[in-house]
Amino acid sequence: MELIFKVLGTVGLSIIKYLIGVTFALKWLNPIEGFLSTTIGSSIAVLIYVYGGTELTRFFRERKIRRQGDKYKKPLVFTKKNRFLVKIRKNGGLPLVAFLSPVVISLTVGCLLAITFIHNRPKIVTYMIISIFIWGIMIFGGKNLLYSQFGWGLAK
Repeated sequence: MELIFKVLGTVGLSIIKYLIGVTFALKWLNPIEGFLSTTIGSSIAVLIYVYGGTELTRFFRERKIRRQGDKYKKPLVFTKKNRFLVKIRKNGGLPLVAFLSPVVISLTVGCLLAITFIHNRPKIVTYMIISIFIWGIMIFGGKNLLYSQFGWGLAK
């Protein structure tokens, strides 16, 4: 029963933030359980953000307009943010965003960023889940390797 709560807690934390879920999985679970629970939680998060991201963005934009009322100014076309998006799109595109999303930038930001320049949602989901899978293998495989070779880590 305790294991079920740990796995469900890790899945829930991975939905919120990948690294938080990984941290708790490294502490609470063995590498296979940790890998599976964080991968499942993060995959759920990707599905939520990719397919609900447009509505989420629209909600925050409309909320900003309502709050500011007459003071609201339409965003400029050439901003630092737009230049950054163009730079990412030219240099790496979706593969770069997907690779950086779980660990460097959050899944939320990565999914919303990917939606801004790629409109093929199944492609975004595929790249993001592959990236989560690769990061999981590196993190939990590294934990298992360090523990088996040197006795380091928290493996049970």
